[in-house]
Amino acid sequence: MLVGEEQEADPAPPAVAEAATRAASEARMTAWARKMTDRVPTGWLISGTGAVLLASTAAFGGLADVPKPKPAELRAGEHFVGSELDMSVVSAAIGGEVRGTSIYPAAGQRTLVVVLDVTNEFDKPRLAATKDALRGIGVEDVALEGFDASRVVDGSNTTFLQPDVPARVRLAWAVDADVVSVGDEIRIVLPDSTHYVGELFTRGDYWSDVRTGAFVTVQVDALPAEQEATP
Repeated sequence: MLVGEEQEADPAPPAVAEAATRAASEARMTAWARKMTDRVPTGWLISGTGAVLLASTAAFGGLADVPKPKPAELRAGEHFVGSELDMSVVSAAIGGEVRGTSIYPAAGQRTLVVVLDVTNEFDKPRLAATKDALRGIGVEDVALEGFDASRVVDGSNTTFLQPDVPARVRLAWAVDADVVSVGDEIRIVLPDSTHYVGELFTRGDYWSDVRTGAFVTVQVDALPAEQEATP
């Protein structure tokens, strides 16, 4: 070799060259996969993982049934907390048309009134006339028509239930006259439900899976004459 000439590097053996090519290819694939994963919303990944888990569970016999608790059996004056509402039935009464309500019983009907104390234990105001709140209150085996909720203290409509503010509320419905009579015992149904917080498509707080939380047995009194509308 003459002075000034550079010695050429020996070519890499075939095995070394192949390993280097494979490593470069794997690095490119890893980078591409990471980039694609970053573009997929986290909610999709969670949903996909949940689907895989459910499919795996189904392959091994499915999810075990979780026994649901039986509704509580209460009497007037006892408290029940459901749907994040503390509820206590005070009384029940039957009579004619009641002053200050939007219930107008037809021929062959009477007005059933239930008074209860309720406190919203959630940290935000709640709509009162929803199935997970006051409109979810009913009477076992009694068909109820209409719905009216007003405050006993002043007769104003109960639109919202404020956090930690006790309210005595009067509920009223029209019922068939031969279904409920003075002296009968009825079972008032108090609702329970599950609180959810919307994230993807539903925003805010909502209550779902409305179910019977408690039965309250109470005797029906005669509605005081001063509460009935003047004929």
